[in-house]
Amino acid sequence: MKKIREELSKYLVIVKKESVHTRTMVITFKRLLHKQLGGKSHPTEEEVKEAIMQLKDVGKITALLPLVALPGSILTIPVLVKIGKYYNIDILPKIKK
Repeated sequence: MKKIREELSKYLVIVKKESVHTRTMVITFKRLLHKQLGGKSHPTEEEVKEAIMQLKDVGKITALLPLVALPGSILTIPVLVKIGKYYNIDILPKIKK
């Protein structure tokens, strides 16, 4: 039970960090849109690359959200992560600092 709680707290930390990164992504895409429309605020190429990577992470989180609502999700998500690792598929978002 302790290990399950540790895993869940780890996922909670990931979700909190991802929300901050998602806000940054939205701001970057907004600045990119302003640039396309002739505005003065332009994101750097690095900011655009990070925003695209974050968009991929948002897709991963969105795919996991329905599983959280299911009964037994405490066990289901860690099992899916292990299966994903076995097949070299990363179903969790990348942790950024």
